[in-house]
Amino acid sequence: MLELGKHINISDDLFVVKNLIGSILQGVGIAYLIPVLLAWFYPEEIKYVIYFAIPGTFCVLFGAWLARHMGKIEDVNLRQAMVSAAFTWLFASAISVVPFMAIAKMSFIDSYFESMSAWTGTGLTMMTNLESYPHILLFWRAWMQWLGGIGIVLVALTVLIRPGVAAARLYRAEARSERILPNLVNTSKVIFQIYSVLTVVGIYLYYINGMPLFDAVTHSMTGLGTGGMSTHDLSIGYFNSTSIEAVTIFLMIMGAVNFTVHYRMFVSRHLKPFFEDIQVGYMFVFLVPAVAITAYSLIQVGDTVGESLRQAVFHSASAITCTGFSIADLRRYPELGKFIIGILMVIGGGAGSTAGGIKLIRVTLMYESLKWTLQQAILPRGAVIKRKVGSYLFTEEDIQEVMSFTITYIALLLFGTVYTMLRMGTSLVDSFFEVASAQGNVGLSVGITSTHMPLDMKILLILHMWIGRLEIFSTLVFIISTFFLVPRVVRGR
Repeated sequence: MLELGKHINISDDLFVVKNLIGSILQGVGIAYLIPVLLAWFYPEEIKYVIYFAIPGTFCVLFGAWLARHMGKIEDVNLRQAMVSAAFTWLFASAISVVPFMAIAKMSFIDSYFESMSAWTGTGLTMMTNLESYPHILLFWRAWMQWLGGIGIVLVALTVLIRPGVAAARLYRAEARSERILPNLVNTSKVIFQIYSVLTVVGIYLYYINGMPLFDAVTHSMTGLGTGGMSTHDLSIGYFNSTSIEAVTIFLMIMGAVNFTVHYRMFVSRHLKPFFEDIQVGYMFVFLVPAVAITAYSLIQVGDTVGESLRQAVFHSASAITCTGFSIADLRRYPELGKFIIGILMVIGGGAGSTAGGIKLIRVTLMYESLKWTLQQAILPRGAVIKRKVGSYLFTEEDIQEVMSFTITYIALLLFGTVYTMLRMGTSLVDSFFEVASAQGNVGLSVGITSTHMPLDMKILLILHMWIGRLEIFSTLVFIISTFFLVPRVVRGR
């Protein structure tokens, strides 16, 4: 580690990281100011505006000061981008606690949990009796989830950061690699436009199916952003409407589909790219048996066939898309049903989407890799195997990276599961479910997450949300650079 550190110029790194963080924080500050507009529609809530205007203004000014030398940066390496992205999620969550502490009177750690859950698109919550809170606070949660769905970095790329290497590195550091267009800033704008149009479509569909306008806006944002925070304690189950549930499933699936697919559908004005996408295909490959098994487990405990299917379809879609909406109390689910839903949360949605989890393309690639290994053993020496999944071509390096990521993901998941079992005294399945929900940025809960959790458990789930959102490697680079590399380099000098 020390030998590696000798080749790193710490002052250069700090200069680059400082300016990148400043650029992104300006985007966070602008986002902070948007809820202020709700005072126009709800004049009685104007007293809460100060809790958004002051921290938002501070974020913009502080970000501008940090990024004042942004134009002097000529190159950004991936390590610098990863450290910047990882730190930004921590700082954005920290500065976003003000409304929760001031309006909801929550403690700092509970407010930080809520902010991290919102920004990472997780949906686990410390708040109850949601109907009692002002609209501006409920909108703030939904707004953070909507922005968190496409990523703080992507928002900054769209409106602030100049085109070039810095933008490309930050884009990749946030676990995004596909480009819709050759130019990264144009790619960001196209994604933002598609995302916005789908959100408006969701609002319209909810509204015409009987959902109040404010609820329609917030649920469309958190549904498409696969965040899952609701304005009601009963989540989507509050509305008790199959049509609203159908709209929600549509939005969740749209949010979990690669944005390249959305773009191709938009350009071709045809649904063919959707059905041809390998990740969409595998999503339904996993969903069908999961729905059948979950429904069977519910029937065994006395639910009717119709109700069992209804809940199984909704919760399975909510799990694999990493959204976290629910229509029933999952605490009463049989162990088998909870385990299957937990597996779907680990698998996750499509790469290049707003969903979390390991991602469908990685799971698919691991399965195909096993087939290629067997083919290599059976075929004659020198035979060439084309490593292709759908329209994606993969190299040995790609496969190795996927394997490393998956092993690390599962190792962290198992650690959190065992820690939760020992600390909370909960069952293996319940512990696995809650940690998989946090790390997969899902939000479904079996009741472990609450304000009554010990402090260390709250911190554990916060870390799982953070690690899962940045897909592990950025957070590991940040931790190593901050706590191991820099001190050793300083001592080595």
